[in-house]
Amino acid sequence: MERDTMRFMRDSEKEQLKLLVKACMLEISKLKMDLRKCRENSDNCERVKELEDALKIRDRRIDELERIMAEKDRVIQELKGIIADKESRITDLKRYREYFQALTQKPEKDLTSFQSQIYRLLPDERATTEEMLDFINEIGFKDLKLENMVQILRNLERKGYFRSVSEGRRTLWEKVKR
Repeated sequence: MERDTMRFMRDSEKEQLKLLVKACMLEISKLKMDLRKCRENSDNCERVKELEDALKIRDRRIDELERIMAEKDRVIQELKGIIADKESRITDLKRYREYFQALTQKPEKDLTSFQSQIYRLLPDERATTEEMLDFINEIGFKDLKLENMVQILRNLERKGYFRSVSEGRRTLWEKVKR
């Protein structure tokens, strides 16, 4: 009986050891799962860190590109200013060419050379004598006085090149199309 008891004890110890081994195996299994989760989290953390680093690099690149774009926009604005200046100069040169052509054409048959030049240079729009004189003075006829301008316009009117129109107290001059 003692042997049976011993055997029983031994079997019971074996059972306890088996249960203990199973419990340990279960615990080891749980720890392995926890370890796997930790590794995944760790991998995710490393991946997140890599992504954050990549985002920082991209943000720096975006900032650099925005700076470059701002510089290019500034250069474009400068170039637009230069182009506008050139276009203005071209417009002025075209106007001067028209003035030159008006000044160098043969005179009208019944006008003096000077009267023809004034006639061709004056604008088509209605204007007062003073406005006409200002326009002619801007072109370069600096010595022309108001009295002379009135006389020139009266002579052009008499020959059918201009007509005077009274508007209240003002006299407006209008070029007659020929």
